[in-house]
Order: sequence, then structure tokens, then C-alpha cells
Amino acid sequence: MAGGRGAVEWASFVLVCVSAALAALLELLFLAQFYIGTVIVPLVIIAAVAGNLVLPRLGKALVGTVKGAVAPVVLWLLVVLVPTMYNRPEGDLLVLGVYGQQYAYYGLLFGGAIAGFSTIVVLNAPRR
Repeated sequence: MAGGRGAVEWASFVLVCVSAALAALLELLFLAQFYIGTVIVPLVIIAAVAGNLVLPRLGKALVGTVKGAVAPVVLWLLVVLVPTMYNRPEGDLLVLGVYGQQYAYYGLLFGGAIAGFSTIVVLNAPRR
């Protein structure tokens, strides 16, 4: 296996993907936790942008292809999108439409997705 990836690289890649999913879940759950008075301060948007700048780079470095960069971003996006599509069994919503939570959610969604997919594009750009 001169040019191939070993078990350590693949295990590390799985950890990067799990980290992306866990980061998305925590960002979603802590979305509306920080207020100054009645104004929401969405600090998790900064975490989403930072995470989606770093995790695709780690994925590509471990796998060696751009597919390694795509997997963490897609997992992050699925974890941010899917839980907000449905009401929970007891009727609760994960993101409320009051106090600006929906705008903070859109900032989280679009900020993280733009950062992640921009990183993928930069990593896929041909070298001169």
C-alpha cells in the first residue's frame, strides 16, 4: 500500500465526519442561548463558519481526494436541516419563529454552508 490510505487515516476521517455532525447538532441546540437583553447573539454562526473552513481541509488531507472534503460538509448540512423539518413528538419545535431565532438559524445555515462549499471549491481549484 505505497500510495493508499491506511486504517489510521480512515479512522481519523470517520472522526472528522462525526465531529462535523456533532458540531452541527451543538450549533443547532445552542442557537438561541445567548441574548443581550432581548436581542439574540448568534455566536454559533462563528463556530459554524470556522468549523466548515477547517473540517473539509482535514477530510481532504486524510482521504486525499475532494470527496473527503465533501463528506463533512454534507453531514453538517444534513444535521442542520433534517431536525428542523419536523415537529418533535411532544409538539415542540427546535427553532422557534420568535425573538429572531429564525433569522439566526438562517444565518447558521447559510453561513456554514457557504463556508463549507467555498472551502471545497478552493480545495478543488487547479494549482498553477
